Amino acid sequence: EAFDVVRADKKIMMVGAVQSLFEAAMYIFVLQWPPAMSSAISNVFGSGVGTPYGTVFSCFMACCLLGSTLFGQFAKMGVRTETFTAGMLSLATLAMGASTMAASATTTPLWALIAAFFAFEGCVGMYFPSIGTLRSKYVPDSHRSVIMNLFGIPLNALVITVFLNIKRLGLTGALGISTGALGVATICMFGLKNATSEKAIAAAA
Repeated sequence: EAFDVVRADKKIMMVGAVQSLFEAAMYIFVLQWPPAMSSAISNVFGSGVGTPYGTVFSCFMACCLLGSTLFGQFAKMGVRTETFTAGMLSLATLAMGASTMAASATTTPLWALIAAFFAFEGCVGMYFPSIGTLRSKYVPDSHRSVIMNLFGIPLNALVITVFLNIKRLGLTGALGISTGALGVATICMFGLKNATSEKAIAAAA
C-alpha cells in the first residue's frame, strides 16, 4: 500500500529521492574525509605530522550548527523550504565537487579541501531541518515510517556498493560518486520546487 502511495504522488518520490541521495553522499563522506584530510596534511607538513581528527570534527559540528541556524533565520524571513533546500543542495554539490577535485590533485591543496569540507558540513546542518519539514509537508502520516524505510533501500544499496568497491574506486572515485548523488538530488529538488510553485498550483487548478 505504501508503494502505491509513493507511485501515485511524484512529490513524495522526489522528497524520498532527495533524502536517499543526500544521506548516501553524507555517509560516504563520513568515511572518506579522514584519509582525505590526512593525505592533504601529510603533503603540506610532511608524513610525520599527525592529523588532528578531534579538532577537525569539532569544526565540522560547528559548521552543522551554523547551517541549522541559517535554516531558522531563512524560515523566519519567509523563504520557502523548497527554495532554500534547492539552494542548499546546489551548494552541497559544488562543495563535494570541489573536494573531489582537491583530493584528486597531485598535491592536495589543504585550504581548498578544508573550505569544501566545511561548506558541505554547513549544508548537512541545513539539510536535517529542511528534510524534516519536507517530509511533514508531503509524506502522509499514515504511511510515513514505511515510505521512509522504502527509500532507505536505495540509500543503503548505494553506500554498500561504494564500500565494497572502495579499492577500485579510491578516495577520488568515492567522493565523485557522492558529488553525482548530490547532483541528482539537486535536480529532484528543483523538480519539487517547480511542481509546488504558486504558478504550477494555479495552472493545475
